[in-house]
Amino acid sequence: MQTFYTRFERWLSVASLIVLGYSAIFAVNSPPSFTLNCPADVTVSCTDELWDLSIYGNATYTIGYYTYSAGTPVVTYQLNSCNAGTIKRKWTVEDPYWNIHTCTQTIYVSTTGNNDPNIIWPADVELEGCNPNTKPEVLPAGSQYPTWTDSECAMLGRSYSDMLFTVNSQCKKIMRTWKVLNWCSGSTYGGYTTYSHTQIIKIINQSPPAIVCPSEIVINATNCKDAILTVNPLTIDPSVCGGNFVITNNSYYATSKGANISGTYPIGTTKVTYSIKYGCGQWKFCTTNVVVKNANKPTPYCIGSLITALMPLDTNNDGKVDNGMVELWAKDLDKGSKSICGYYPLRFSFSKDSIVMRRTFTCNDIGKNEVPVYITDAKGAQSYCITQIIIQNNGANIPDCKPAPPPPPPAPKYTLRGIVKSIGDASLANADIKLTYTQPQVTYKITYDTTETLQLDSFINASGYKLFRYISVKTIKESKDSTITFLNYNKKTDLNGKYLFDSLTAKNLGVKITGTYADNKRIGINNADVELLTKYLLGEVQFSSYPQYLAADIDENGVIDVRDQNALMAFVTNAVDSLPGKTQWFILDASKTYADPKTVLTTALPNFVALDSIRKDSNIVHFVGIKKGNISVDPGDVNAPNISSRTKSVDVIISAFPNPTTDVTTFDITSPKDDEMWLRLYATNGQITLDQKITINEGQTQHTVDLTSQNPGMIMYRIIIGGKISTGILTKL
Repeated sequence: MQTFYTRFERWLSVASLIVLGYSAIFAVNSPPSFTLNCPADVTVSCTDELWDLSIYGNATYTIGYYTYSAGTPVVTYQLNSCNAGTIKRKWTVEDPYWNIHTCTQTIYVSTTGNNDPNIIWPADVELEGCNPNTKPEVLPAGSQYPTWTDSECAMLGRSYSDMLFTVNSQCKKIMRTWKVLNWCSGSTYGGYTTYSHTQIIKIINQSPPAIVCPSEIVINATNCKDAILTVNPLTIDPSVCGGNFVITNNSYYATSKGANISGTYPIGTTKVTYSIKYGCGQWKFCTTNVVVKNANKPTPYCIGSLITALMPLDTNNDGKVDNGMVELWAKDLDKGSKSICGYYPLRFSFSKDSIVMRRTFTCNDIGKNEVPVYITDAKGAQSYCITQIIIQNNGANIPDCKPAPPPPPPAPKYTLRGIVKSIGDASLANADIKLTYTQPQVTYKITYDTTETLQLDSFINASGYKLFRYISVKTIKESKDSTITFLNYNKKTDLNGKYLFDSLTAKNLGVKITGTYADNKRIGINNADVELLTKYLLGEVQFSSYPQYLAADIDENGVIDVRDQNALMAFVTNAVDSLPGKTQWFILDASKTYADPKTVLTTALPNFVALDSIRKDSNIVHFVGIKKGNISVDPGDVNAPNISSRTKSVDVIISAFPNPTTDVTTFDITSPKDDEMWLRLYATNGQITLDQKITINEGQTQHTVDLTSQNPGMIMYRIIIGGKISTGILTKL
């Protein structure tokens, strides 16, 4: 407390009164009036001036007709963290009669008014891929978090929630709702205001699918006008973000405009284009030609036999006949060929390509010649007949005119052929097939060296004399050289997965046939494989075919365990570029079977076929291709006793969102009745990390699970409702 009126002043006042006269003092019935004047209370905003409070007035006191300053007040600030509350200014004054007077001004500080923060919201963004990371901190600059400028009246905090909308597996949209909360908005005594903004995050697959459509399909028409084409629908490997492609065709003759171009096509060539929609409205195209051939070939009628003589020729202009020739046209051998369908004109030729219309015969053709005559109608249908043409040299008397000796018969050739297909019966085109002779082929070359020498010889003539002479003696030396050759042949399979070795001349040697194949390492491997491997490790399914066991052994160590699961998960989520091990595709003998399919992991693989010799004209060896990691190539080829291994049971529908997530996920359960649900989470090593019992209601129930204590990566879950088991995978980023 502060006294502004001193005792000296009081005595001075008293003295002044004495000077005015004793009588005057006693003539007044009361002392001079004293008034303390306090400034009025005010209400201001937190943005107003709060440190120089004199602008809101100061207290004064009045004695009689005189007014004085009440001095400096005691100021008490009662402001909260939002800079709102009250400020009290208290003055204390002692009057001339030793009485204490006080007054207080209250300044009310409010956060109301125009104090909205200036928030810069994150911009919309478009991401490429199947499941890119959408956490704010990894998004491009300007699309991460909201920002704002500081305000004296604001305490701002931010949060967001995502809603995922899936058009298809390659086109998704996340509506990320950002909220900024101002704890300091509202009245003086608290309250808050939220500001919201929706950021659009588009997820688009820009990688076009791999499409293989046949370049040509050939069918025959038997009714002279058209033919019915029946083909399988165009299928596309679903490994690009799970598939879900929209396929259409532009064929005027197709029964439907989708992935199947089956229909009735006219004779001739029809170009059909498939249009494949992927991503968010992007397109890829492939074209195939449907060729309808007229199966009603022309009916050939030809001259059965024709005898003609050579005309003499002087080829060197020396005045002597030294050769002969005669020219015949294929049309000259026709005897009334016709087209059943009336496709005229007909063309006659000595070759299937209709180019060789005429042929010249010479001395080399003396004698009988069997000549094919091809008849082709206007639509390309073709037939032929064999005509015997006898060439004679009976009038020209051409010297030395005789046929050339026949060529030696070709060496016998043997073939080996086969087909390479995947477990799903898809043909593997461009697979490399190698045939190796296990023994060398030995060829011999024999040469003879002749040496002539003179030797002394003697004989006795008729007179009894012994005579001597030199005679020539020839000595022949045989030399035999051998050449060792290891024979190897390589072939690639065609679009139908077929291969053919058609010129194998060594038939008595053993051979070994092997195959290799490679394609895009991510084709056919996706989340379905991870889920199926997870179910196998949890004991919910058992593989029933040896290819699935082989495809599931990711690290190729002969054991299927959680290490294979981790490696496959890392590959599917693009954390690594390739699977471990050296093998992408196993190309195995298709005839190999296993009584117990699991033994494929612990026995030698049949990755080659050995034949002791090629003794038949045609040998057949088929291979089967198994891609490592593509476990779900045949989704129905599993055994699931006594439990359901799907995330959707008969009556209960379960989904989890968001997934992937960073901290929490929510299970959405739709049930036809009130029930109890057991939820259990597993780490990748099989350890149980959460075990909960939850009550669910009829209709929709949402249960949120905090994952902050879980390790990042893959989290397996198992839900039991009414005795039915549902499983799935969560991914924590």
